[in-house]
Amino acid sequence: MAGTHFHSRTTGLNGRIFGNATMLEVLQQSAGDSAYSELGSYVAAALLNSAAGKTPFLRQSVIQKMWNDLLSTGSFTPTPGVRWGVTEVTRFLRSTMR
Repeated sequence: MAGTHFHSRTTGLNGRIFGNATMLEVLQQSAGDSAYSELGSYVAAALLNSAAGKTPFLRQSVIQKMWNDLLSTGSFTPTPGVRWGVTEVTRFLRSTMR
């Protein structure tokens, strides 16, 4: 996925926040001025970890939904009645990594 654009059909990640940046470029970025900058790095890493079977409890479709829901509605609902913003999703994804 290193040559794959972050926003593409392959990744299933909507938006244009990272323009034409690849997954690798988003992973290597330094913190930007957008709340989504740090989250983008964790989303890219989480997708790669899920594809490699390193996080069997976290499916790629859920990671895609987290990102896409945040972009479209400003929150992700992990369970009914619970809403996570960018900070909470970033914190969760960070907790899934070693």
